Amino acid sequence: MAHLRTLLSALVLVLSVSEPLTSPEENEVLKHTELELTKNQVTENAIGNVSETTPSHTPTTAPLTTTISQSPSLAPQCLGNQVMLESSTGCGCPPGMVRDGDNCTCPVGFTLEGPARCKDVDECTENPAVCDGHGVCENTVGSYKCVCRPGYRGNGTHCEDENECASGGHGCDTNARCGNIIGSYFCQCYQVKGAGHSCLDIDECKLQSGGCSHTCTNTPGGHTCHCPPPLLLDTDNLTCSNVTSCKLRNGGCDHTCSVRAEGQVQCSCRAGWKLGEDQRSCVDVNECGDFTNGGCEHLCVNHPGGFNCACSKGYEVRTDDLTKCQPVCNPRCQNYGVCVAPNTCDCPPGYPGLGCSAMCSPPCAHGGSCMRWNKCLCPSGWTGAGCHTAVCELPCANGGRCVGPETCQCSSDYTGPQCLLPLCTPACQNGGRCADVDKCTCVGGWQGARCQIEPVQCQTPCKNGGVCVGLNRCRCEKGFTGRLCETALTTPCVPPCQHGATCSPHNTCTCPEGTAGLRCERLTCPVVTMVVSLARAVRKAFRESYVDRCGPLGVQLCTKYRMNQARVYLQAYRVGYKIQCPERKGR
Repeated sequence: MAHLRTLLSALVLVLSVSEPLTSPEENEVLKHTELELTKNQVTENAIGNVSETTPSHTPTTAPLTTTISQSPSLAPQCLGNQVMLESSTGCGCPPGMVRDGDNCTCPVGFTLEGPARCKDVDECTENPAVCDGHGVCENTVGSYKCVCRPGYRGNGTHCEDENECASGGHGCDTNARCGNIIGSYFCQCYQVKGAGHSCLDIDECKLQSGGCSHTCTNTPGGHTCHCPPPLLLDTDNLTCSNVTSCKLRNGGCDHTCSVRAEGQVQCSCRAGWKLGEDQRSCVDVNECGDFTNGGCEHLCVNHPGGFNCACSKGYEVRTDDLTKCQPVCNPRCQNYGVCVAPNTCDCPPGYPGLGCSAMCSPPCAHGGSCMRWNKCLCPSGWTGAGCHTAVCELPCANGGRCVGPETCQCSSDYTGPQCLLPLCTPACQNGGRCADVDKCTCVGGWQGARCQIEPVQCQTPCKNGGVCVGLNRCRCEKGFTGRLCETALTTPCVPPCQHGATCSPHNTCTCPEGTAGLRCERLTCPVVTMVVSLARAVRKAFRESYVDRCGPLGVQLCTKYRMNQARVYLQAYRVGYKIQCPERKGR
C-alpha cells in the first residue's frame, strides 16, 4: 500500500502541471501504442521506486515491479541448501536426502549431520523407555523395534510371562521337577549331580530297604516294594499281608478274584487269557500258535485277549463266515457273473466284456446301453443296430430325411418341422408370403416375383409441391425435405450471425433482444457514462469513466477505464467487472 501511495502522489504532482483535460463527454479510450514511456519521463515525474523500462515496454494490469537480471558471467546459485550435482550442471539433493521445497532434508529416522549428510537416529541414547513393560528397544536403520525380554513372549509392546515348564523350553534334567516363576523357571531334584546341571538317582533300597517289609526294587526317581506268594502288598505300598479276601487289591488277581470254601483266594482269567506261574497274573493265550491257525482259512492275527482272521492280497473276509476269504474282482462281476479269482470273473454267454459287461459291435451310440452280445438298449428317439437310426413320429414330407429325434432334414425347396413349408429363393419381400416353391403372394399393392416393386401410393398428399413417387414417399421441390416434403431446408448464413442470433431463410439473421444489424453485430443496450473527480483541489486532473453494457447472454458488463488526458501519459489499465443484468422481458 505504501508503494501505491507513492505512485499516486507522483502521478498527481505531474498532472498538476499538465495541459487542460479534454472534454469528458468524448470518453476517450487510450491505445497501448500511445503509452510508450521513456526513462526521462519517469525521472521527471519523480517515481523513484519504479525501475528503468525500455521504450517499447507495454503496460499491463499488474503494478510495476523492479526486475534484476543476473550477469551471464556469474555461476548459477542453488536454492536453499541444494548443491551442484557432479553428474550434471543442475542443482539437487545429495544421495540419501530428500527434497522439501527448495531445501534438502533427511528422511524420517535420520538427522542432518553436516551440510549434506544424514545420520541414523538411535531412538533407543534418545528415549530408553520407548518400549513399555517387559519390552527391550533394539535400534534399526531409520527406525527401531521392541522385543520381549528373555522369559517373556509377545510382540514387544505387549509381553507376558512364558511358562517354560509347559512349553518345554526349560533346561531341566529329565528326572528333575520344573517350576515356573515370573520371567524365568527353576529345576528341583532328589539329589543334584556334579555342578548342579543334572539329577542323580537315589537308591532308596539301600536306605533301610526303602521301608519295604520284604523285597525292595529301585527305580529311576523312586522304588517299588514286592511280596512273596501268598502274601500281598498292603495299601501303604510297603507292608506285605496274608490274603484272606478279595477286598484288598482284588486279592492280588489281574482279572477275577473268588474265595474258596476253605477261605483261600483263587484267581481266574477272562476268555483269551490264562493264569501265570504266580497263579495271580493273567497272560495272553496265542490262539494262532498251534496247527489249527485259529481256524482261519488264510491268516491269523493274534492280539491281547483274542485274534482276528485276515486274507491274502486280492481277497477279502466273507461276511457270512469271518474265518473264510473270497476273491475280489474290480470291477465287480455283472450280469450274474461269479468272481472265481482276484479280478477274474466266470461270465455267462453273451457277456464277454470286463466284469461280465456286454459287448456290442458297432458300439451303442447316442447314450444307448449294451445289454448283451450286440444288443443295445436305445434311448427314446433312436433305434436300429447300435442306436444309429433316428425316429420321427411324424414322417418327413417332400423328400425330407429323419436325422434326429423328431428332426427332419428337408430338401432345398421346403422347410418346417415336417418339410411341409415351401421355400422361395430369394425370399419374398415387403410382407409377401411364399405360397408355393418360388411363388410369392404379395400384399399392400406390392408387385413382382418377390414383391419387390413398390406401389406409387401416398395416403397423405405430398406438401410444398412434392410428387408421390412410391408408397407414402414423396419427391420434394428444391428447398424442402421430409417424407411428405413438410420441412424447409435452411443453410448457414454467410457471414455468420453474431451474439447468439439464429440463421433464417434467405441468408438473414434473427437477432436476440439487445442486438441489431444485418448480422446482429451491434449491441443496442444504453450506454451510461459517469465522470467522477478524485481531487477537486488538484485542478480536476484525475478522472474515471464507467461504461455499463448489457450483453446478449443476459450478463451486464461494467468496463472501467482509468485514464489521464495529459500529454505526458503515464499509465492506463482496464479492469472488467461482471454483475447480473436485470431480467430480460419474456424470460
